[in-house]
Amino acid sequence: MIRIFTTIHITPDVRSYRTHCFENIVTFLKKTCNVQIIWLVYKPENIDCKKKLDENNLVLDIHNYDNAIEVIKQFKPDIIWAAPTLNLPDFAISIAGKKLGIPVVGELVTELFTKDNEFDIFKTYLAHFFERTVPTDSSDENKKFMKRGRFFIYKFLFLIKTQKKSGWTFFKIIKYFFILVRAHMTVQKNLHDPIFACDTHFVETEKMINELIEKGYDKEKLIVTGIPMYDEATKQIEKLEKNKTKNVKKNILFLTHAMYEHGIWTKEQRNSLIEKVVSELSKQENNYNIIIKIHPSSEQLTDYESIVHKIDKSIKIVQHGDILEYIVNSDVIITYSGASSLVYALICNKPIIVCDFYDLKNDIFVDGKVVISCKNEKELIKIIENEKKELFIKKDDVDKFKEEYFHKLDGKASERIGIELLKIAKNQE
Repeated sequence: MIRIFTTIHITPDVRSYRTHCFENIVTFLKKTCNVQIIWLVYKPENIDCKKKLDENNLVLDIHNYDNAIEVIKQFKPDIIWAAPTLNLPDFAISIAGKKLGIPVVGELVTELFTKDNEFDIFKTYLAHFFERTVPTDSSDENKKFMKRGRFFIYKFLFLIKTQKKSGWTFFKIIKYFFILVRAHMTVQKNLHDPIFACDTHFVETEKMINELIEKGYDKEKLIVTGIPMYDEATKQIEKLEKNKTKNVKKNILFLTHAMYEHGIWTKEQRNSLIEKVVSELSKQENNYNIIIKIHPSSEQLTDYESIVHKIDKSIKIVQHGDILEYIVNSDVIITYSGASSLVYALICNKPIIVCDFYDLKNDIFVDGKVVISCKNEKELIKIIENEKKELFIKKDDVDKFKEEYFHKLDGKASERIGIELLKIAKNQE
């Protein structure tokens, strides 16, 4: 039995990047041994820990523990999986794992874009602090004054208590307090900082290695694996393509992403873009079937309903369901920077229109020429109606892009990570 301890911002029955990746990794590991994932869920409210996914998943509530040392000592995992980022619960369990001598591993993901204006990020985070909801709220019922800010403070206190329990001095804790506050204000300028380093890092692409070494990461602790989330995509796409239904109207899929929730855009920017895109699409509703697919855990359905249905109540908005099925059944995909689902769309060879209304810098999809950049809503319909996407996107550019930024997309990323986890577990015996 290998027991892996990790954190998650929602209950693990909701699809997210981490649950999707773990699902594929566990499938590989179970060919060799039994696996249990211990999920430490951090949400503002208490959760019902009795609701288990199955016997291989144990769900814990962060509110039941004073610090990460306490909970990890109680459940004695073999491996701790903590993203090496400024995320406070991940940083807490990473510190605890190192203190207790438990191997800490984590994934280093590609920076999809950067934002130069630190003041804009500061203003957005400051506005978030006073919000009455958090992105994972499923309804408006649990609104509270400064809910998001108070929960941020709660997570910070959990980290500080972990640091104290791990033997950190007062001065070191204060030093890291200011480092973390600064890091949250500049997150998009430098996502990867070695102060958050784990014992082993699973790196998405070969391209990242030199950049990480230059930033101070130990080369021996960097392992190129690819992204396990995409391992089963090709097989699933083939099955979905066979069952695809044809429509007279053109199917338009608008894929959103938590740009506001992550502090990249202001709420006004998010709302304005949605309004502009939906207004243009609704003018063509006799020609289009329109579906808006929002992030399954980091965006709120009520937000989009209040924006979209003011313009057109007939437009369908969905939050859950198989993203691949929506992509396969689409003719054109409209999105904006940062959506991880873009890779699925590339695998499906779909025309992708990125609404680059705010000129984000260093967008790898735009710079890689694998999407069609739309600078304002007035261009949108014209681009959609141009069905010869070869005029904009070349297959060679797409193939080069996949190899450069997503390693091999060969369906074996989970296997590569699984093999390393087995080695780490064996060394612990």
